[in-house]
Parts: sequence; structure tokens; C-alpha cells
Amino acid sequence: MLVFLRTKFFKILTGVYLLCFSHFTFAEFSIQDAKTRLVDKMYLLDAQFTYELTEKPIEALQNGVALTLVLTIVIERERQYLWDEEIVTLKHAYEFKYQILSKQYALKYLDTGIQETFPNLKSALSRISVLKDSPLLEEDLINDDNYWIYMQIYLDIESLPLPLRPVAYLSSDWRLTSEWYLCPLKTQ
Repeated sequence: MLVFLRTKFFKILTGVYLLCFSHFTFAEFSIQDAKTRLVDKMYLLDAQFTYELTEKPIEALQNGVALTLVLTIVIERERQYLWDEEIVTLKHAYEFKYQILSKQYALKYLDTGIQETFPNLKSALSRISVLKDSPLLEEDLINDDNYWIYMQIYLDIESLPLPLRPVAYLSSDWRLTSEWYLCPLKTQ
């Protein structure tokens, strides 16, 4: 009986300690919805994302550190007896910087070099939370098999300044990654 009470007391004490001294991270990267369509012999992707940053990346951004967010898109052909065949991998990267003098956030599309500025971080993240008419691949590149699109968004730790990378790898505040999202590539 005494051992049972000690064990119960230890569990309660551990729970109180974790509740009081643990650091909760309430941030999320997620893909809400994605659909493809065929327009003029080109498959296009429409998708919606949620980007919620934790306190540490926001603090680093406001202190002059550029943050890079990456959207990875993998298209695979389903095969019955072998593993699926990867057809193409696409990456869209977005770099965020805080411009201290103008007190605005700059968003640079690293694939095109186009840059936009926003009055706050929320509006900058809102700008990339919707992907519309993004070209995937031409209709001629696929046959009648089933094709799947896998998507993931994440904060690219490798693009951070070298002294900050070890901290980012060890801290859950910096490991911002969505789950893989799966949607079919419609061939009809």
C-alpha cells in the first residue's frame, strides 16, 4: 500500500512539475485544402495553407534574421507491385525579412525574385496562405494511371544564419512543419 501511495504521489508531482515548467508551443503549419484541375493541357494546383509562427522565429525576424518558408510538392505515379514512381518534385520558397527603417515586412518569392512589402507579418503570411493556378505539369507527361500529389510546408532551418542553426535544431519553437497532405491528380 505504501509503494502504491508513493507511486501515485510521484505521478502527481511529475504532472504538476510538467504543467508549471514546460514550455508550450502553440504554432502550426498546415495544409487546409488542395485541388487540381486541367486547363489548356496543363494541370494547375489550388491550395490553402495556415502559417502560425512561434515566438522565437518572430523575435529573430524582428531582429534582422531572414526566415525562409518552403512548400514542397511531389507528384508520384501509383504502381501496383512496386513503390510509387516519382514524376516531379517542385519547391516554392518564400523569404521573409523585417525592414527596420520602414517597419514593414518584405516577402520575396525566391523562385521568381519578385518582392512585396506588407505593414505587418499577418498580412504577409496571409499573402502566401492561398496558392491559385500554380502550374504542376503538362497533360502529355502522364498516362491513365493514378497520380498523387504530396505537399508539405516547413520553416527552412538550413537557411538560417550559421550561429542560430544549432539552437533551431534543438528547440521545438523552430521546428515548424506541416504534415504531408495527399490529394489526387485528376486525370479526367
